[in-house]
Amino acid sequence: MAPAGARLVRIAQASPQHDVLIHAQHVQTAPAAVLAGQQLRIPVVITVRDHWPWDYFATGLHADRLPYPRSTWAGLLTDLPVRRGPLRGVLALPAIPYMLAHVRRRARFLAQADAVIAVSNYMAARLAAIVPPERIHVIPNMVDIAAAARVAATSPSTTIEGPFMLFVGKLEVNKGAALLVDIFRALPELPQLPLLIAGSGALKAPLQRDLAALGIDARFLDWADHDEVLRLMARCDLLLFPSAWGEPLSRVPLEASALGAPILAMPTGGTPDIISDGVNGVLAATPAIFAQHMCALLANPTWRRQLGINARSNAAKHFSVESVIQRYVALYERLIRNPT
Repeated sequence: MAPAGARLVRIAQASPQHDVLIHAQHVQTAPAAVLAGQQLRIPVVITVRDHWPWDYFATGLHADRLPYPRSTWAGLLTDLPVRRGPLRGVLALPAIPYMLAHVRRRARFLAQADAVIAVSNYMAARLAAIVPPERIHVIPNMVDIAAAARVAATSPSTTIEGPFMLFVGKLEVNKGAALLVDIFRALPELPQLPLLIAGSGALKAPLQRDLAALGIDARFLDWADHDEVLRLMARCDLLLFPSAWGEPLSRVPLEASALGAPILAMPTGGTPDIISDGVNGVLAATPAIFAQHMCALLANPTWRRQLGINARSNAAKHFSVESVIQRYVALYERLIRNPT
């Protein structure tokens, strides 16, 4: 057994409590947790928060940029030279058999867990090809609503007067940054609200150029830490989340919901678990539809305010620390009472 698994065995054996289980929260600890649980004959829970069961790099992104379904020979053959650079990438190609075997090993251990927690229904659907469906439990990431509210109660250091729209995220293809240009190009007229962009990445320069060419008042922050982003979320008039890949369950719409921001998002990955279309946010599947909804939302401040109120209520009900912990505890108790 690996050192991590042996350490888990020693910790469990030293516990004065009889009701013990192991909960692995990361790909690196999952195999050790399964081996230790089998030796101790106690339940093992594994949470899957990203794409590690099917992607060696766990991102679900080819070359760390474009969404793709899983690691394959063909995928890694073209991924590595881009991800590592031409020379290092080519030198890494002989490692592809090991990488694919490692992904299969992850899946084998994951399938042996007594319970696998998927952070969204999207992730649960993908896990169903690896884990028996009866062992999959959807429990979302949590957000500390009270802590976020305390931070947001202080004024942001960013100077911006009047209403504004907000985009938060890496300026990369998968985060939908490239779609911002398509969305604004599809608008019948220029919005009166400026767009504040909190993020950096490879697309920053093209975005600055293309949005300026469209006449969009886009303001790029050089730097915004997490607390500053929370303050901006709490004050924005519309948060744009055009993510273009399989987000397991993004913190951006989670935290924005907790702070009562009206959200317009793409229905990708786990985002529909956070946003019910037209109730506590709006979903749009294409840039053209996104632009249509943006126009409607900007023209209707009453609707935006109600979406924000509903978003905060939904976050408190489904994603608060108290709500999520209750679901964890219920699962733990069920596994301890009825071990597999």
